[in-house]
Amino acid sequence: MRLLLLAFLLTAASCAAPPPAALSCPAERAVYALRGEPGASLRLMQTPHRLNATSDLAARVEFEGDAYWFGFTSSLGFSRNYIGAIADPLEAARLEDAGEENESGEPETDSSELVLFDADFDVIGAVPNSGDAAPAHLMANGIASSIWYSEPRRVLPLALWDLSGCADDV
Repeated sequence: MRLLLLAFLLTAASCAAPPPAALSCPAERAVYALRGEPGASLRLMQTPHRLNATSDLAARVEFEGDAYWFGFTSSLGFSRNYIGAIADPLEAARLEDAGEENESGEPETDSSELVLFDADFDVIGAVPNSGDAAPAHLMANGIASSIWYSEPRRVLPLALWDLSGCADDV
């Protein structure tokens, strides 16, 4: 009986589909889906003008018909990374290029920690820049908090963002 059970288990295991291959994408084209909220997406994008020394990328979150922008920064001590709301960097660059006043600045992080993971859920220490491989997952609860305190108030779940695709355009 044990031999029959073992044969059955081995046969069933050999018929199982192999695990899906991890997505590969350059960070500046990465698209993420939020677990438990199919209507939310996050896209990493290169900004026309670098926001700070930490990264040349920003995160654009689309949720319930609106777009929210977030920038990255890193601490100088224990190497924590943070994410915070910023003004639309495309509009800020347009104003700056036109010689108009522009009040964009550092992200308003309010200590909103950003944790990046590879496909094995090992922590990635550095915030991505253009040309880097996109993290497979990211945890950034400050995004939900920022959207909660925006107008109109919206509820975005606290959950993990998973790399779901690679955008065609840069």
